[in-house]
Amino acid sequence: MKLKKLTSLILTVLGLALPLQQASAISILLADNGVGGGVDVIPRLTGLGYSVTVSNAATWGATFDYSPFDVVAFEYNSANPANIAHLVSAVTAGDVGVVFFRGYGTESTAQALGLITGGSMNWQSPTTLNVTNNTHYITEDLTLGTHNLGYTYMTSVSTAAAGTTTLASGSSGGALIVSNTLRAVITPFYGHSANYNSETADGLEITQRTIEWAAGANSTPSGVPDAGATSALLLIGLGGLGFVKRRKPLAARQS
Repeated sequence: MKLKKLTSLILTVLGLALPLQQASAISILLADNGVGGGVDVIPRLTGLGYSVTVSNAATWGATFDYSPFDVVAFEYNSANPANIAHLVSAVTAGDVGVVFFRGYGTESTAQALGLITGGSMNWQSPTTLNVTNNTHYITEDLTLGTHNLGYTYMTSVSTAAAGTTTLASGSSGGALIVSNTLRAVITPFYGHSANYNSETADGLEITQRTIEWAAGANSTPSGVPDAGATSALLLIGLGGLGFVKRRKPLAARQS
């Protein structure tokens, strides 16, 4: 614990002396859910400093260009892409990662990405998250056992596919599920308005690290080709301070 605090202090001091690149360097394409304030992840993502482009996934056809983005995100009531196979190809190529903030309504996409075998991405309460695996980038700073996420409702999945790892669960099912081969993940937070602003430090860290991992932080999962050079980012957000490695600079991906 003392070592962790000392490391944090050193990074903070270094941060004062170094020019910083904010989390906004990660660009997110968010599938519009048509709901807005009641269930909405946009304020959380922009609050963490990310660049968010909202678009109707029903218009994402076979020629849709995912290259300007690091992460494609789906939330409650989002539509599936018009051409799911095209998105899967982009993820398989390592061009983009995918995050489901529950993603109810986009089960076909989650199934095509090998995250679930069927059923629906539902909700559960309370948000007492039991971390059962902390060897992954998203959970490596969390202790095994229960963590209070602060908000009232979180994701619940009972049909995780064989090629996934459930990092954490709630009382009714898995809440944090990652693909073992692709940058695809289902995360607990989904923007429900109940106690939205009561998200704890642990909850914020999971949300932020989910985005970072989908954008290419840490090592590339087995089966995903190296997408090229990477660049280091020094992030300061609500989830804390840390170094993040992206797949490659955004400018290079747009060329």
